[in-house]
Amino acid sequence: MKIRVLAAMAAVALIPFAHAADRYTNIKPLLLQAIDAPDGRAEGEIVGPIADKFRETTKSNAPIMVEVMTIKSFNQEGCKRLNVRVSQANVPTKEGEKITFAADYGINLCRDGSPPVEGMDLEQVGKMLELQEAE
Repeated sequence: MKIRVLAAMAAVALIPFAHAADRYTNIKPLLLQAIDAPDGRAEGEIVGPIADKFRETTKSNAPIMVEVMTIKSFNQEGCKRLNVRVSQANVPTKEGEKITFAADYGINLCRDGSPPVEGMDLEQVGKMLELQEAE
């Protein structure tokens, strides 16, 4: 009998438990993780003042989740086109039902925080910078 109980306990110990999402106060670490990840993905929960403001706006206390996925790699080393999805469950609608709110946006980003130069009209960028300096 004791052997069966021990065997059952050992089997339960081997069952993988759901890993709670890593928590972040902003999305920058997730963007960099996605750039570096072999599968081009990163995900986590946003906490702190940004999450508080989000919850205040949506009227939901559910976690604010972020998923980042690489959709293109540029020729420039460490530069990617990323899709960022911010989502939250249990957001009430005007009709009273609860839905999962999600917003997607894209960003071109290099590991150093700059945008990739591939596809940029550098002459046009230079002209815009000159205009800004003149103001």
